[in-house]
Amino acid sequence: MRTGNTMHEIPRHEINVEFARTQVDTLQRLIESALEDVETDPDALSAVRRRALMRFEYLTALDPAAGKEETWQAAVFASQTASAVFARTSKAEDNIHYRLGEREYALPVLGPNHHATPVDWITAAYLAVITRSQERVAELCKVGKYTLRGSGAQVEDYVHPWVETLQRYLAGDQVPPSLLESVIDLTNPEQAKFATRDFMLFVAYPPANILFRVLRGTAEQFNDALMQATTAHRDYWHQADFADNPDGYIALAALAMAICGKDKGFPVEVVSDYLPENLLNGTWSNR
Repeated sequence: MRTGNTMHEIPRHEINVEFARTQVDTLQRLIESALEDVETDPDALSAVRRRALMRFEYLTALDPAAGKEETWQAAVFASQTASAVFARTSKAEDNIHYRLGEREYALPVLGPNHHATPVDWITAAYLAVITRSQERVAELCKVGKYTLRGSGAQVEDYVHPWVETLQRYLAGDQVPPSLLESVIDLTNPEQAKFATRDFMLFVAYPPANILFRVLRGTAEQFNDALMQATTAHRDYWHQADFADNPDGYIALAALAMAICGKDKGFPVEVVSDYLPENLLNGTWSNR
């Protein structure tokens, strides 16, 4: 355990910045191309969503503090596209109107579908928290469990209670201790059905542990959990098989949970490029 207000720095693993720069431009062209089809092709939005997230992640390699407006706008666009996938699952109309970037699009409604999985919902929730969008958070909190189960995705047992935990917490409702404790128990590697031991230890468990400390811990315990989560993120993504994957360039889960703790009044004593300071501090959303 630690004492005092010492800041703990966790360096990010080495990234090929020049490759990231080329990917930012390439992905932008691919996004613009796919956007031309989102009103007619039901699958196009999912392609935009993945490319938008990757472009945002690559931009954090070039702008570790997320101090540039381009990085912020990319984060917002990634959040919009991630939430739009779920906005079109439960409407009665044939189309919904949803803003993506500078335009509003008429998106075809699909109902529950294979693009709107529980894991995709979790990513969308993290992005909504990171971009401080109360509107998108509220939309995501209304997505029903039958919609998510209707995706047909096979997921680890911890995923559905984790979704319920996040929905309750983000909606301002009480989170039963037993619910979050079940999430933590189910992230035990021995409970895994599909994931590796490393995934369960380094990816699945840490954000639940942070939120547990936000709800029931001290500032010191919160920061210990955040430090462990950020370190675990690095330990997982710096492995040779994953080091060039942009999903590792920013710790979305740890960042979102750190924001939750910060909003509860906990000081954040962890400094890392995995946790871009201008996103953590809400610099852009406060302008």
